[in-house]
Amino acid sequence: MSTGHTELLARWIAETKYEDIPAGAIEQAKKSILDYIGTAAYGTTSDLGKIMLEFIQEQGGNPQARVIGTKIRTASTQAAFANGTTGHSEDFDDLGGCGGHPATVLTPTVLALADELHSSGQEVLTAWVVGYELGTRLSANNHTDRDWHPTAIYGTMAAAAAASKLLKLDTEKTRMALGIAGSEAGGLRRNFGTMTKPFHPGQASRNGIIAAKLAAKGFTADPDIIEGRQGYADNFGGAKCNIPMMTKFLGKLYYLEEEGTRIKPWPCCGGNHQTLTNLLPFVKEKKLKAEDIESVEHIGPNIPCTGALLRTEVRAGLEGKFSLAYNISAAIIDGKVDYNTFTNERAAKGDLQAFMKKVRLVRNNDVVLRRPHIADGNHEARLRITMKDGTVHDFAMKIAMHLTGDAVVDKFRMNTEKILGKDKSGAAIELVQRLEKVKDVAELMNAVTLS
Repeated sequence: MSTGHTELLARWIAETKYEDIPAGAIEQAKKSILDYIGTAAYGTTSDLGKIMLEFIQEQGGNPQARVIGTKIRTASTQAAFANGTTGHSEDFDDLGGCGGHPATVLTPTVLALADELHSSGQEVLTAWVVGYELGTRLSANNHTDRDWHPTAIYGTMAAAAAASKLLKLDTEKTRMALGIAGSEAGGLRRNFGTMTKPFHPGQASRNGIIAAKLAAKGFTADPDIIEGRQGYADNFGGAKCNIPMMTKFLGKLYYLEEEGTRIKPWPCCGGNHQTLTNLLPFVKEKKLKAEDIESVEHIGPNIPCTGALLRTEVRAGLEGKFSLAYNISAAIIDGKVDYNTFTNERAAKGDLQAFMKKVRLVRNNDVVLRRPHIADGNHEARLRITMKDGTVHDFAMKIAMHLTGDAVVDKFRMNTEKILGKDKSGAAIELVQRLEKVKDVAELMNAVTLS
């Protein structure tokens, strides 16, 4: 009898060692871990974060792990839930793999468990990478044709893989954890633009730990959950689902090394970022003023107001993060896009919504036919800005920019220094940068919490 794909993946998760992982993958993981800690710390100050922290405190729990940016100690499942939610509260966390947002699913999982287990930095990094690879192999080959939130359905499986690794589960118990996680996965895209979108990765992180801890105790699930009839791929996969590719070159090709993760420069859905990359400097260069503009056309490959950018009306700041027209309006009127762009106060002024009426989103069917989807945008997507004096600015857009090097560290400082203080913020940077040498990740948690 041939070995099934769930078994192959589970065995690889159980047997992979830190030494097996390419250095490039480790560096990508550390970059995303640092960025995520920053977004989670900042997220505690948001309305969503305050509600979540109040809820976690009300629930109490065995003080196994800590909540980033706070003094709260609670059960590791609850800490992962809180940290995963606050880390995604502003949609400012990383992109790439696991269906979209890997760090805000994987990092809460591994840090909460590592805090409980006193795991080493190498163990945390190994768990993070195997979780990323499992989630990305599923998302890259599942090709779901329903409007699930990808981070939710793939992130749950990724979190279960990472938690299984930290708990040192063997192949069979890892199969059980994946089986349990398959029944926990879910998340509806309709909730984009509300507090429930960040709830999805928090729930995925918590569920991943629950799955692995139950499996460790002997809790059972179907051992072939991914490929089995009526299982994960059968329910979440689309017509193009390719199960054999989920294990192709397993252990030889690392998605994390080959494709990497991308660090956001703006706190909004990544679907806006190609447009912002091109529009913001153009507005500055041409000194464009909103009152001089007759219309703006965004010409791209996607059906307008579908997918992640589904909001056609913006009544609250969170909704603006998922409206391309709102982001275009902010870039032109304010000349910048930052946290303040997406506050309820900014949205309530109404000028951005008024300008949105000048913005037309157009699907270019020729682009759809000739160009595949590109993660950072489409090479033939265009902007056409018509001025009231008849001048027309029409140009193809470059792909989206993302932060690298010192800019990642600067973003982290911006997000953390007011919450953690400069000393702790600096200590956290240093600890993440040498995470593979840290003997007990509790040392990092000391730096990113207030207790």
